[in-house]
Amino acid sequence: MSESSESRIVAAIQSGRFRDPMSRRSFFAVASAAGLTAGLAACSSSSSSVSSAASSGASKAVAGGSSTVVRGTQAVDVTTLSNEYFVLYADGARQMGKALGLSIDLLQDGGNAATGLSQVGTVRAANGRMYTSTPATEGVVPGTVAQCKAGGIYYANAYTAPAWYTPPDGGDYWVMFVTPPSAAIAYSTAQILFKHMGGSGTVIHVPGQKGSSADVQRTAGFTQALKEFPGIQVVTTGPGNWTSQDSATAFSNVLPSVKSFEGVFAQNDSQAAGVIQVLDAQGIKGKAVAGFDGNSENVQYIAQGKQLVTSVTLGGLTGGIVGVAVFDALNGVKRPLASRMMFQEALMVQQDIAQAVYDKIYAASELPFDWAKMSQSLNPTDWDPQCRLTPINPTSFFAGSPHNGYDLNAAYSGSTFSADLTSTTAEYVSHYKTGPLLTWQSSAIYS
Repeated sequence: MSESSESRIVAAIQSGRFRDPMSRRSFFAVASAAGLTAGLAACSSSSSSVSSAASSGASKAVAGGSSTVVRGTQAVDVTTLSNEYFVLYADGARQMGKALGLSIDLLQDGGNAATGLSQVGTVRAANGRMYTSTPATEGVVPGTVAQCKAGGIYYANAYTAPAWYTPPDGGDYWVMFVTPPSAAIAYSTAQILFKHMGGSGTVIHVPGQKGSSADVQRTAGFTQALKEFPGIQVVTTGPGNWTSQDSATAFSNVLPSVKSFEGVFAQNDSQAAGVIQVLDAQGIKGKAVAGFDGNSENVQYIAQGKQLVTSVTLGGLTGGIVGVAVFDALNGVKRPLASRMMFQEALMVQQDIAQAVYDKIYAASELPFDWAKMSQSLNPTDWDPQCRLTPINPTSFFAGSPHNGYDLNAAYSGSTFSADLTSTTAEYVSHYKTGPLLTWQSSAIYS
């Protein structure tokens, strides 16, 4: 067999060039148990796995008269349910599944690369056909994609993927990668924080989880903004690992060494909540805290004046978007290349709109989205994404990132993709008709 994308994945991992070396060790530790090695060696045999729509992982039901819709179980892997954002992501997946008639099998990897990679083996063992995840590290993604391709599992993921490794490398089975425009959001968030501080003073920076694309990109946006504010000094803590507990510990550990500070840049809202808990416990007042993701608790903190800013990307919406994408793929929808990597809009929320955003989006028991209406298989002509999704140009998205053994897939070369990028952008804008985020489009970041 000629060199495939899967064999290049293994070669890249062996070469030791991933940002997170744990990803390499984890890959080999679980490859055999997860069935990856066999999948790589027999990638041409996946058609036998794909043909069984009547397996336990997928069932057929009649809808709309003569139309046949393939349903079944969708596996959803999140990092941790100790983080409100991932709780919301899981809740959105459940709501989406209920609306589309799917069973949802919720998994957790605890931010552990080995566990994350082994989850796909669990899905394959159950004859699953649909899988979505928030990968623990970039290095988990190629192994996950290889297993899904070998097993005929339609896969979509959020937030994390290695630079230059893109959905066409997974054939038809890596359906979609979606992420907020994290670098642009972080740049805007840092600007808001620095301007609030009057352009000078000390900021305590609490990074996220090492090896996560979102963490890398948020740090990059923060660093970019710093170049425009020479009066800002930075003290960086240990990683907050996306949880309030780890963030509180990391923040508390540096406080004795910081004589004074004016702001905190926490790289997600659970971490911001951990910082606020420490500030409250120690009676420290008047510090501006910035976060990301738009957890409901943090939107309330902003309304109360306890947090300065967050970017509402709605984890539940993300969970629904990727879930609908794999459901549509299972039902025969072929996404244009430009819609297989997409930015999900972020709403910048400060105190002026925080209460209104909370009342409209978070106060109800379920998110105010029509999940079935998002589906292109159920609504071929009038589907509605209900948020701004913007195609990602991987050439610019990964610019400056090391290749780590990957070259951009040839599908992106030439004028065809450029035209696809333009037409797909316009298509998604034209289909975006409804949804709670429309009210605040002037405060949104798209790319």
